[in-house]
Amino acid sequence: MLSRWLPGLLWLENYNQSLFTRDLSSGIVIAFMLIPQGMGYAMVAGLPPETGLYACIIPPVIYALLGTSNKISTGPVALDSILIITGLSVLAEPGSPRYLELAVALTILVGLIQALLGMLKFGFISNFLSYPVIVGYTSAAALIIMGSQLESLLGVEVEGGNVFMLLYQLLAQMSQWHGVTVLLGVAAFVFMLLPKRWFPKVPYALLLLVAGMLCAGTTGLVGTGIDVVSSVPTGLPVMSLPTLSLSDYYDLLPVALTVALMGYVGTMSICKSLESPTDPIATRPNQELLAIGAANLIGGLFRAFPVSASFSRSAAFRQSGAATQISALFSSLCILLLVLFFTPLFAHYPLPKVFLSVIIIVSVLGLFKYREMLQLLRENRRDFIILLVTFTMTLLLGVQEGLFLGVFLSIAMVIYNTANPHMTELGAIEDGDLFRNVNRFSNAVVREDVLIFRFDAPLYFANKDYFVEQLYRWVKQRNGQNLRYIIFDAEAVNSVDSTALLMLSQVIEGLKRLGIELYISNAIGPVRDELNVSSLKHFVCEGSMFSTINDALNFIDNGVNVHANEAIQTNA
Repeated sequence: MLSRWLPGLLWLENYNQSLFTRDLSSGIVIAFMLIPQGMGYAMVAGLPPETGLYACIIPPVIYALLGTSNKISTGPVALDSILIITGLSVLAEPGSPRYLELAVALTILVGLIQALLGMLKFGFISNFLSYPVIVGYTSAAALIIMGSQLESLLGVEVEGGNVFMLLYQLLAQMSQWHGVTVLLGVAAFVFMLLPKRWFPKVPYALLLLVAGMLCAGTTGLVGTGIDVVSSVPTGLPVMSLPTLSLSDYYDLLPVALTVALMGYVGTMSICKSLESPTDPIATRPNQELLAIGAANLIGGLFRAFPVSASFSRSAAFRQSGAATQISALFSSLCILLLVLFFTPLFAHYPLPKVFLSVIIIVSVLGLFKYREMLQLLRENRRDFIILLVTFTMTLLLGVQEGLFLGVFLSIAMVIYNTANPHMTELGAIEDGDLFRNVNRFSNAVVREDVLIFRFDAPLYFANKDYFVEQLYRWVKQRNGQNLRYIIFDAEAVNSVDSTALLMLSQVIEGLKRLGIELYISNAIGPVRDELNVSSLKHFVCEGSMFSTINDALNFIDNGVNVHANEAIQTNA
């Protein structure tokens, strides 16, 4: 019964020494990734590096107890960081005490929104972000994140703006670039990227962090003027609520909704893409909302910033052999030990910020999905246009604006597709055994006295005018011919609303005045039920409803409905 509320307890069923060993080794590997990434993503968000470490301790433990996936690694992610600094920098100066309070309040608010949506069974909201929007948005966000690190890489400060303005300002100040910082950045890139071809499993980010601290602490590197992290508080912060007014929370609401949505969508995308029929626990969207929401809510009380699942870390999570979310507990324990006992080392061995920037850039390279862009360009031009618009607008206007525009385009495309669905005339092939699209099959035979068509969508208020327009266009094309019967193949129609039923009634009467009878074939049970309780109840009879197109043609030619009982069966 307890596992209903804490699904993570099910990971303990049949837990053995082999699983323990796998989870322990995986936990250490993920901890090595989380330490530099957590500190780096905190700095991307305009926060002190220790907040990134706090986000790697408490939230993963909460998710391990409440989550339903053993395939993902939760913690700080690049997209959340860029959303945070974009949304909060207009309310306070990044790095200031007020900015930190706002970030903590944002984390709590994100957690509350996600948990509330989970309790209200709103897990389906992840479906409103289409694949092209996600690819375009994340690719643009990757460029924005990389652009945001160029100042640290070059040792200069600029006013900011979108990526293009940032590049222009940096190039304009080329003479002011800090030479030592640039050289360190180039060396760090070589160290992070070049050996990976031969030794892909080495924790290069952690090694770079340690090497940078040793170099800065044992040489005169700090005296050259490079920026460093030299102070990280020891221990966990005391659980507390931020001291903000209600108006502050109101100002945070748009940012919180964006971060909550993107955090959940990213988490569910990874969960669903990795889900297997053999998984001991099936991923449940509403439970995932609750889990990630609780992780953020409790993490916020410990001064963490928002977390979600990471694509790169989740891949490493699996590759390192993690069997259950107990691996996340070991990761959290490793980072807790660091926070409790080893943070004083930063005072003697400061960390060059340029190394954190390199770690961040290398980490988000995989978010720029150029292969997926090329694939959509080849396979679906319409989806590629949505991707391109989302990508461009995100770069020009910002991450929130680009995301909202992408969601709007996705919803608009859904509305357009349902309002203008596929509707085609059918002809007989294989001696009348099959009926297929006359535009696809040149050998399809069409009778002069019969028009057969199929409508491939629910029939409702948004597409009923399109239905009538297309049907009447076919009738007009038969002008002067002997059209006497129309067979509506309703096999692909899964519902009919009251507006569409009224339209059908008007169409039937209008065709009768022209001497044309309308028949319906292949109607599924729910559609027959809806017809039977409407003003078209009289239409549900053996003279109008047929199980197959051939049954309708047989009735036209011989006056017999072979499967009448099946065609008119309803629950009424």
